[in-house]
Amino acid sequence: MLFRWVLTMNMLKKAALAVCLLVPSQLWAWDFMPDEIRVPLGSRHVNNQMDVDLNEINPGFALTWNGGWADITAGSLRNSFHNTAPFITISRDFWEGEHCSLAGFVGTAHYPELSDTVQFQHNGWIPIGGLHSECGPFFVQAMPGRGLIGGPSGKAHSDVILVFGLTLDIGN
Repeated sequence: MLFRWVLTMNMLKKAALAVCLLVPSQLWAWDFMPDEIRVPLGSRHVNNQMDVDLNEINPGFALTWNGGWADITAGSLRNSFHNTAPFITISRDFWEGEHCSLAGFVGTAHYPELSDTVQFQHNGWIPIGGLHSECGPFFVQAMPGRGLIGGPSGKAHSDVILVFGLTLDIGN
């Protein structure tokens, strides 16, 4: 148990160090006005095996700042457990077409109802990550469920969690 706690704290310290090193260099590339508004609308839990009736209508609101190396998105949505879940992610495009793009993202979201089932968490904040695709004004995110972070995660009730919504460019 002590080893697990030390391992978790070491991981959190390394993540905090990475953010401290990346964010200041990114702030020079950003101004304070966001570039996009993202409106999450819903989710689909593929092969859900929970006994709980999950909410798959997930309205939310998020702001995205596009940076030179990475983008930061911060917002909140009504999660699948009918609670409000604030989140923050860092993403980086690895393919960009004329109308569509594909990015990887990592971040954290506040899910206190999952904190006892997640291998790595801090005060209800759990790791999230996956793929983010945009085509025109629409986005879809795919997050792995079972086996995330080398063991059972709070999202282990589904194979994949799909989140979809709208992206609005606010012309900054």
